[in-house]
Amino acid sequence: MKIYLAGPFFSAEQIELIEKVETALKNNPTVDTFHSPRLDQAGEFEEFTPQWAKETYLKDMHHIKTADCLVALLDYDHGITDPGIAYEIGIATMLQKPVIGLLTIGDRVNIMLTESLHAFTRQVEDLRTYDFINLPKYSYIGDYI
Repeated sequence: MKIYLAGPFFSAEQIELIEKVETALKNNPTVDTFHSPRLDQAGEFEEFTPQWAKETYLKDMHHIKTADCLVALLDYDHGITDPGIAYEIGIATMLQKPVIGLLTIGDRVNIMLTESLHAFTRQVEDLRTYDFINLPKYSYIGDYI
């Protein structure tokens, strides 16, 4: 199974979480490979230029398109999911790829995201043991926005 890992990495706390998820996916025997944009930042253009933005967007869209499944980190800021992650969830959903959501802080998620999820968890450890081949379904449990 080829996974696209959608998660913010703008703060030390977010980087710590995404590193834990990367480790969990590395140790999951049902994951063949995963793409984490955090680990693929090198490019041809200077950061935060229009060319860099286009290059990054196209690269991420390619990796979502070629992935079998998307793992989305729903944690961001005050219970609101990062808008880029929400967009990536929408793309994966429209491509009919299963989305596995992880929420470790907060207790509510927007219904457009919850209803896009194939499976939901609150524990990073669950991503180490999740069966990405058979993709068991786990519904969102929590409050809705």
